[in-house]
Amino acid sequence: MKPGSTFLKLFLDNLLVMAAVIALAGVFTYRQFDAKYQAETRQHQDRLAHAAAEHLRALWPLDQAGVDRVCKALFRDADIRVTVVAADGAVLGESDADPTRMSNHRTSDRPEILSALSGQAGRDERYSETRGVAFRYVALPLTYQGQVVAAVRLATPVKTIAEGETFIRDTILVSAALGAVSAVVGGLLASWMWYAPLRRITRTARQIASGDLSGRADMSGPGRLAELSAALNETRDSLGRHLGRIASQHQDFSAVLATLQEGVIATDERGRIVLMNQAAGELLSVQADQAVGQPLASVVRSLDILESQEHVMSEGGPVRRQFEIGPPAARRILDLRATSVPPGPSRIRCLLVMRDVTELALAGAMKAQFVANASHELRTPLATIRAAVDSLVAADPGDAPEAAKLVGILDRHVTRLEDMTKDLLDLHLAESAKVPLRLQEIPLGELAEWARGQFASAVQEKSLAFVTTAGQGEHAIRSDRKLLELILRNLLDNAIKFTPSGGKVECVLEPAGAGATIRVSDTGCGIRPEDRPRVFERFYQGDAARSGEGKGRGTGLGLAIVKHAAERLGARIDLQSRLGQGTTVTVSVP
Repeated sequence: MKPGSTFLKLFLDNLLVMAAVIALAGVFTYRQFDAKYQAETRQHQDRLAHAAAEHLRALWPLDQAGVDRVCKALFRDADIRVTVVAADGAVLGESDADPTRMSNHRTSDRPEILSALSGQAGRDERYSETRGVAFRYVALPLTYQGQVVAAVRLATPVKTIAEGETFIRDTILVSAALGAVSAVVGGLLASWMWYAPLRRITRTARQIASGDLSGRADMSGPGRLAELSAALNETRDSLGRHLGRIASQHQDFSAVLATLQEGVIATDERGRIVLMNQAAGELLSVQADQAVGQPLASVVRSLDILESQEHVMSEGGPVRRQFEIGPPAARRILDLRATSVPPGPSRIRCLLVMRDVTELALAGAMKAQFVANASHELRTPLATIRAAVDSLVAADPGDAPEAAKLVGILDRHVTRLEDMTKDLLDLHLAESAKVPLRLQEIPLGELAEWARGQFASAVQEKSLAFVTTAGQGEHAIRSDRKLLELILRNLLDNAIKFTPSGGKVECVLEPAGAGATIRVSDTGCGIRPEDRPRVFERFYQGDAARSGEGKGRGTGLGLAIVKHAAERLGARIDLQSRLGQGTTVTVSVP
C-alpha cells in the first residue's frame, strides 16, 4: 500500500471512529437527558397533584360550585388541567371546562380515575376528547374521614413535554456537529504529524496485544512519541514479568486445588460454576472439568447445596450444614461451608467447600452408642451389688447362711465388673492407633503352648476336650504378640464359656505363607443366623450370652476385641456357625 493511501486510510478510519463515538455519545447523552427530563416532569406533576389534593382535603367538604372554583383558581397561569371526580364518576370541578357538561368519568377508558377512586395513585397518557390534545394524566385519591370521596387529576399537555425534548435534541445535534467538525480538523492534523512513528508504535502494540512480547517500539520520532515508545517498552517488560508471575501462581493454585481432599466449587453471580476441583467431582459423582461454565443447578442434584448457594447469594451470610448424599447403599455425610465473595476483579461470588465426614459421624455415633451400652451393662451389676450390700447391712449378724449367700452375689458381680474393666482396657489397646505395634518373631509352637497353659484349668473345670495343635511349630511369624494373645484368649474364652460340659474345643495354628491361620472351633450352642452380622459389635450378646450369671455370662466385648485387634494386624476374620452344633472362627494373620 502506498504511503498516501495508508495515510488516507488512517485518517478515514480515525474519522469513522470519531463519528461513531460522537454518534454513540450523542445518542447516550440524549437518552440520559431525556430520561432525566421525563423523570423530573413526572416528579413535578406528582408534586403538583399532591399539593392540589392536600389543598382540597383541607377545604373539604365543598359543594360542586366550590370545588369548581378551587379547580379554576389552582395553577391559573400554568398549562395544567385540574379535574375533580366524585366517587360515582360525576365531575365536580374542572379548571378548563364546565363540569356540568362533562360526561361521567368513572369509565374503563380513564384508568387513572378508577385507580384513584380505589385508593391508589393512577397514571395514563392519551388523547383528550375535551381539549383535542394528548395529555399525561396523574390522579390521586381525595380522602375525607377515612373514605375516598373523590379523585383529583392533573393533566399536562404532551406537547409541552415534547417541546422540552426537542430543545434537548437540537442542542445535542448542534454540539455533535461542532464536535464532528473539530474531530475532522484535529484528526487530519494529528494524522499528518504523527503518522509514521505512530504506525511503528501501533505495529509493536498489536504484536504485544497478540501475546508476542519479542518486539520493541522504535524510540525515534517527536518527543511525545519517543516517550510513548519508551512507555510501551516498559509496559511490555512489566507485562512479561506479570504474565510469568501469573502463570507461576496459576500453577501453584492448580496444584494446591488438585491435592485438596476437600471439595471446592466456586460460582459467579449468575450461579454458573467458575471452578471445581477433582475432590468435589468425586464427592458429587460428576466430571469436574466438564462442569465448569455450567449452571450449578444443572450439575449438582443435592437440594442442600443448591439451597446453601441461593442463601449465600441472597442473604450474604455464611452457611454451614451437614447432609447425606448418595444412594442408600453408599450413603455419605458431607460437611458444607458456603460463603459469599465480595464483588471485585474476580468472577467468583460464592464459594462452596465440602468435606466428607462420614467416618467422623460414624465414629461419633459409635462413641455415643458405646457409652450408652457401657452404662447399661454397668448398671445391672452395680444395682445388684448395692442391693446385696443393703441386704447385708440389714441382715441379722448371726444369720451366717444369708450372709454367705449375699457375699456370693457380691463376688459374682464384682468378678463381672472386673472382667468388663479388663475387656474395656483390652478393647482400648486393640483399637488404639496411638499405641505402636511391637513386631517380633513368634513361633507358632509358643502360641499353642501359651493357649494350653492359659485355659487348662477352665477346660478341666467344665470337663471339656481341649485340643491345641500347631502345624510346623517352629514356623515363626513377625507380628505383635500382645494382640495375637488377645485374639486367642477371647476366641478360646468364648468357645469354652458357651460349650456345655463334655464338649470339645479345638485351637489350630497353621502356617500360611509368611503369616499364619488361627482357627478356633467348638461344639457349643452356636449362633443364630440373625445374630451373626452383629456379634462383632460392642456389648452385643445373643440369648445364650445373656442368660448366664456371674462367670457364666459374657461382657459382650470379646469378639469386638478380636475384630479390632485383627484390624490392627491387617488380618481377616471368617465366622461359621450352626445353631446347636458349634462355631468356628478363622483369623488369617499376614
